[in-house]
Amino acid sequence: MAQATQIEVWVASAARGDQLAVAKLLATYHPKLHARARARMDRALQARLEPEDILQQVYMQVLREVDRFEDRGPDSFLNWVYKILDNKLIDARRAAHRQTRDVDREVPIAASVGAGSYWSLMDQIFAGSASPSRVARREEAIGALLTCLSDLSEDHRQVIQLRFLQGMPVGEVASHLHKSEAAIVALSRRALEALRKSMDRLGEFTRGA
Repeated sequence: MAQATQIEVWVASAARGDQLAVAKLLATYHPKLHARARARMDRALQARLEPEDILQQVYMQVLREVDRFEDRGPDSFLNWVYKILDNKLIDARRAAHRQTRDVDREVPIAASVGAGSYWSLMDQIFAGSASPSRVARREEAIGALLTCLSDLSEDHRQVIQLRFLQGMPVGEVASHLHKSEAAIVALSRRALEALRKSMDRLGEFTRGA
């Protein structure tokens, strides 16, 4: 993990709306956030979601609302994200229990994909380059990927989620997004490129030491 002095620099920059600093903080804190999410997910929620599903929602909100963050010291950013995470868990837990009580509406809250699917996506992004399997800080690399994915446009995020994380065939993705198969193939290519460029900006989290 980065030294405290570096964290302070990133926190100060995040308070000024620096998206790259926010992404670096989320990637650095991802192991702690992942552990907190897993520890606070009850059985009903675990049956429907992985921590990564919750964290992607958290990171989207953080990136969208970073102007609300106030720098009150090196721990202030992490504590602010903890509050967002806890609120997301409360909402997801309520939804899970509502669905559990209503058998006729027993459907997943969201597609649960897990860390393995994100790691496969990492392989797809960096195909032909240094293997992400050599990443020294695996959890931080997944955190960087989640952050970058959260910052994509809605169309790019949807096609990545459906095609590369949930593993839907092109035809099903086309039907789901009401586009032609050719459009989905082109959109997938653009989405992967956008994600690769975003990950390149966080290169320190996607390369081994």
